[in-house]
Amino acid sequence: MPRSVRHENNFQALRWIAASLVIFAHAHGLRDFQGQYLRLTGLELGWSAVVMFFTISGYLISASVQRHPAHEFWKARFLRIFPGLIVCTLITAIIISEFSTLSFTDYFANHQTLRYMFGTGTLLSTEYSLPGAFQDNVTTTANGSLWTLRYELASYFVLFLLYIIANGAGIKFATIIIAGGIVCAIGCVIPIALHYSIPVQASNLLALFVPFSIGAWFQATKKNPPNLVLVVIALAISAIFARMLGWSVFATASIAILTLWIAFVANRILARLNALPDYSYGIYIYAYPTQQITSVLLPSWNPIAQLVISFFATIVPASLSWHLIEKPALALKSTRIYSIVRGAPR
Repeated sequence: MPRSVRHENNFQALRWIAASLVIFAHAHGLRDFQGQYLRLTGLELGWSAVVMFFTISGYLISASVQRHPAHEFWKARFLRIFPGLIVCTLITAIIISEFSTLSFTDYFANHQTLRYMFGTGTLLSTEYSLPGAFQDNVTTTANGSLWTLRYELASYFVLFLLYIIANGAGIKFATIIIAGGIVCAIGCVIPIALHYSIPVQASNLLALFVPFSIGAWFQATKKNPPNLVLVVIALAISAIFARMLGWSVFATASIAILTLWIAFVANRILARLNALPDYSYGIYIYAYPTQQITSVLLPSWNPIAQLVISFFATIVPASLSWHLIEKPALALKSTRIYSIVRGAPR
């Protein structure tokens, strides 16, 4: 791989773009615009943004799992996800209590609130709503974006296991990655072809590991990123399958390929976005409750105006999360705990 491809990328810019698309996708007043995208691609706009995140994650995690010992790899993963998430669920639960029909005492004594704060915050259980909150909104969900984090963590585990298997069996890591991605793609297509329903958790993991594996495969092979011709062909094929057969996994794969092309293309606008701080995770985890609160406070505002207000309002907790929680947590990756474990100086 050329040096410029290996060391220069637009991943930071793409994370900003994907996080912004998630905000747009959750703007209920703009569903007509999103419906046009759905008819064209066979995918929800929010799903497409998530696919971008998983593609980038697959590429970066593939590099990380090969570069670091297991304990360092997993410490880095947990430091990236959980400090910001735990603080987010605690803070949003407190703030959203003001928008609940329950009293302060009843609200925090409710099992649903506790499950949201400590279950969703640690990914040990699933709860995305809070008791009595947002009763007059289009949806009462408090934070509908957090569902993907469990699948991202699961994808880390799958890729880590594939790496262990590849090393133990003497198989090329890239080969076992693409094999896993193909198996997941087939697992998505067969139930649709046979008109058979599988549990949504299994369906989501299979579908999201496809873009994750594509990103991981490109990194593991050290190949140049896809060119524009490949991107156009992939998009055309996926549009046919998604519209005619409902096999949206092809569209998912195409967005992954498009993401990788954008990730390494030279562009001044992307370069400027790339220079911004990494607020994308904070935007992702704080955007939904911010939009819900905006809907309550500004119910008569134009949907586009609500979207703009929500975006800039989300930047506030996202920036605080990055500078006060996420960035300091990531700095702990370089602590000397590993040298203590190994019994040797770092």
